Parts: sequence; C-alpha cells; structure tokens
Amino acid sequence: MDLDSGAGLLHRLTSYVPNREWDVGVDDPRIRRDLVPNDPETLPPPMKGYPDGLAVLALPRDLPDPGVPATAVLAGMPAATQPLDAAQLGRVLFLGAGVVRTGQRNGRRFLYRASGSAGARFPLEVYASTRGVAGVPDGVYWYDGAQHALVQVAPAATGSVTTLVVTGVPWRTGWRYAERGWRHLYWDAGTLLSQLSAAAASAGLSPRLRSLFPDALVRRLVGADGVHEYPLALLSLGDGEPAIGPSGPAAAGELPPVELPLCTAAQRAGERDDLGAPWPEAPTLPDFPPSDSLDEVVRRRGSQRRMDRSRTLPRPLLEWSMAAALRGVQVPHWVAVHGVDDVAPGLYRWPDLSVPLRAGDLRDELLRICLDQSLAGDAAYVVIAATPLATLDDRTYRDAQLAAGLVEGRLHLAAYALGAGASGMTFIDSQVPSLLSEPDDLATLLFTCVGVPEYASRSGGGPGAPVEVRPVMPRIGQS
Repeated sequence: MDLDSGAGLLHRLTSYVPNREWDVGVDDPRIRRDLVPNDPETLPPPMKGYPDGLAVLALPRDLPDPGVPATAVLAGMPAATQPLDAAQLGRVLFLGAGVVRTGQRNGRRFLYRASGSAGARFPLEVYASTRGVAGVPDGVYWYDGAQHALVQVAPAATGSVTTLVVTGVPWRTGWRYAERGWRHLYWDAGTLLSQLSAAAASAGLSPRLRSLFPDALVRRLVGADGVHEYPLALLSLGDGEPAIGPSGPAAAGELPPVELPLCTAAQRAGERDDLGAPWPEAPTLPDFPPSDSLDEVVRRRGSQRRMDRSRTLPRPLLEWSMAAALRGVQVPHWVAVHGVDDVAPGLYRWPDLSVPLRAGDLRDELLRICLDQSLAGDAAYVVIAATPLATLDDRTYRDAQLAAGLVEGRLHLAAYALGAGASGMTFIDSQVPSLLSEPDDLATLLFTCVGVPEYASRSGGGPGAPVEVRPVMPRIGQS
C-alpha cells in the first residue's frame, strides 16, 4: 500500500499517536484545519432530506418476526424462506437502519438506530433497489428510518435480484472524528450489514454481500455525488444479478456541502468498474446456544457505555461468540483476555487460546492504548482486528475495514443474545504493533470490548415508535 496517496495516505495521516489529542489533526496541508470538531453550528442532520413530490410508500409497522434464535442465525443455520413482501423488506431494513431510540443531550436530539455507530453519528444511508417485492413497485428507494417508509428516488433498475445499497456520508462522522471518520464509514457499514444480513438470513432470503462493484454506476443508481456521499457495499437478497443498472436519473437529496478532500481522494483511489462475486458463504457452526429471537436481540442491543470489571464471562461465551463472529472472515484477530473463566489473563492470537502470546494483566495497557476509555480495561475481553498494510491496496483496505466492522456487529449480537454487552473502541495506532508483538507495518482496524454490562439498555421501540432514553456517559480512566 502506498502511504503517500489514496487510502494509504489517509491511513497514515489519520493514525493516532501519543502526545497528540485525538481531536487535534496532524499538521499537514491535506488535513482541513478550518473545521472545528463537535461544533454545534456545523452539526449535520442525522439523515438525508428529499424535496416534496417524490412518491412515498409507508411500510407495514407490524413486523413479521420469523422467531429464529439469534444464535442460530449467527451460526449460519438455514431458516425457512419467508415471502419477500413489503412487510418483510421493511423488517430487514428496520432491524438494520430503523430508529429504535431517541434521546436528548446538550440540547440536541439524537436518533439511535438499530445497529451501532461510533458517537451515534450513523454516517450511512440505505437504499433498496427492488425487484418482485410484493406490495412494493419495482424501483430505487431511499429508506427513511424515522418514518419507516420508502421514498422513490429513481425508476426500476436493471437486474433480477432486490439489492440494498449502503452509502456513506463522510461529513456526518467527520464532524466528530475529522478525516479519520472515513474509517468509521466502513466500521459502521460492517456493523449495519451484520444486522441486515442476519435479518435477511433469518427469513431465508439468502443475503449476498458484495464489496467490489462499479462505483460510478452505483452512484448514479442512488444519486450519490461521490464527494458528500458514496456507495460502500451491496447486499442482494438472493442469488442472481443485482438490480444496480440505472434506467433513469436519481433524485440527489440534500446533504451539507462540506467536503473532506483527503476522504474523497481515498474513496476515488479505490474505485473500480467491475462487479465482483459475493463474499463466500461460510461453513455453518456445528451447534449454537439457546437465545431469544434475532428480532428481540436486535431491539435489546445498545452500545454499552459501562461494564463491571469485577465480574467475568464464561469461556464458552468467548469461544462461541468469536467463532460465530469470524465465520467467513479472513482478517486476523487477537483477543486480550481480562476476565474470562478458565482462560488465563493475557493476549492470544485467535483461534489459539491455549498459550498466550503475552501473559498477565493487560488492563492498564489496553486502557492507555484506547485513549483512557474505561471499557478497554473493564471488559472481560477485547477483540483486536489488524492486518499488515503490505497485503492491502486502495480497494482491499476498504474490505478489511468493512470486515472488521462486520465482526464487531456480530460480536454485539452474540453478546446481547447471551447476556453480555459489547461496544466498539478506537485506539492509538502507533502503540498496537508492540502490544501484539507485530511489525510496525500493521493496519490496526478496530477494537471491540465485550463484558458484563453495568446497566441494562432499554429495549428499542418499533417502527415509527422509538423509545425515549437518557444517554449514559462513559467513564474515562480506571474505574
């Protein structure tokens, strides 16, 4: 990977190092210095806006729960095929991008989606290019997660299979994390796709994930301009040709006209013209523990802000959750164990939990590497995704970040299905290679903390009826 251009340059310039605050950018002319992080005056809206006059289709609010245990879905067990109609499509969309909670903080109203997002920014949009969905005319639609409705933005696309398009809005996360927010686009997209895929799989809809696609074509399909919004991934519901061929212009919608040129360049460097094969189907796990249905677990899931470091988790929860989360994912992962029954504290390279790479209590070191955020020390274990930069190019760097987010999303679902809690975590890039005893040429992707919740999240509401919650503030420093 070229560290002087494209995604490599973005990775280098947005890597955290000691002695520089996370919200202070590196002194480089390619980093915007005129934007103040977390400035209330420049806060972007939580979702796109569209002008009046577009056709709006309200989706059924009574969601058809297939009743499949969340753990069965994560294990890859086949499920009975449900009819793909407006209600089932709405269910899939809602369990990924629906607004399930709302809250007030510093005078601002937050919309909390069904899937997790760093800083509750949810820098994503979801479109459905439909083919043969009962009750939904063929067309290209933007999903309104607050109203649980489809807004038609373009005529029906060519292709045979209904396909969801996940796009990223860089300023929505850049407002808080500056140019490093480009990484968050892919982390959050992976988390979202873990739930969209699980919802589709639980209804027997055979979800097929693609991260290689013709960028320019898909931009035209959904009306993304490639600067303020760009496509990140496709999820087709079934085998066949994805419905991504534009047959007419798409309404662009409204987004704040703020560009982060470094992010634009990183995205463009990875653009391709071909449609790749779906990610391979992963082998099914031989068994799975009992759990509530996927739909119940998704509504129960919330980003855990505080964990109880005095309590431990059983070893089978760690082993099964990791096996389920990494099904079909080749990105290397490590596990820092703080409090897991029958596993000595230390650092392990998954899947080997027999002998630690480093033995002993790593809580203080993890706390320091994770910018003094207490979850890194309070969790029962911390999962670390990283891969050598030399193995990546401008496109596969995206894939690696997306895969790390997918694993994080699955770890969230597994944790909440089995009585634990989970939360993603950022880190000081330069200190991770020494933690893992790896060469400096290492792209650290994402940390996920899993542990015993200090409080129970209030279950999310249904479509169009989010519950009001009081945000819990995370602890900083040792608890």
